[in-house]
Amino acid sequence: MIAPATVTRGRATRASDRPARVAQYAPTFRLPVDPVLTSTFQTGSLIAVYDVLPPGELRAMRAEAEAGVPRMTHSYLPGHKKGYTLSYEEIDRSAPRCLAFYHADAVHRWISSVVGVRVLVTPDKDQSSLSVLCYREAGDHINWHYDHNFYRGRHFTVLLVLASEARAGGLSACRLMRRDAAGGERDVAMPPNALVVFEGATVRHKATPTAEGDHRLILSMTYCSDPRTRRFHEFARRVKDTSFHGLRALWH
Repeated sequence: MIAPATVTRGRATRASDRPARVAQYAPTFRLPVDPVLTSTFQTGSLIAVYDVLPPGELRAMRAEAEAGVPRMTHSYLPGHKKGYTLSYEEIDRSAPRCLAFYHADAVHRWISSVVGVRVLVTPDKDQSSLSVLCYREAGDHINWHYDHNFYRGRHFTVLLVLASEARAGGLSACRLMRRDAAGGERDVAMPPNALVVFEGATVRHKATPTAEGDHRLILSMTYCSDPRTRRFHEFARRVKDTSFHGLRALWH
């Protein structure tokens, strides 16, 4: 077990030199501010856009995520979720392009324009601030849930699809589903290079099971308008993180 003080020192060191590291890999992100997207988000708390990055940049980010597969944590909660996760700390160490996308000012400004409030990254100690979700075995999924908000401000989930493949070609059978206000279910199209933004505390959603031979990689990011938290909520967040990152999340 790594001592908490060691974890804290390592995190502080990575945070201090991060601006210089991510500056080398700033993404080509030039999505225009679109009032229609803002209006759509205000109505349904979710939007999706497509062809977000140049193909070469998406391939490079996918390669980073693929290289991290051996270091992913496997999680399985019967009846709720099954899959693999690469933590924020691993991304910080070994996936500079994925890290740079999360921290890019252009990305922050665009998300802020969509959701209607200025967003900030969530703290480094929150292992779900930035992660790679991997669905690569038959039946990998996550059941209906909300993304609980442990912060004082509004909390947003942003998903960038790095890969979605079926063994026989085409897209993975795994689909993002959401429930609308009337209780109906809707499929959110998520091909590679799609970006989905939603307010997880108000949008009930799930990822349906993968089929044999599927491969799906999602860069999962969280932002909030006020990253301060209270002691009880901080403890609850750590407990939640154990479902994705194992028991080490309690002291990281």
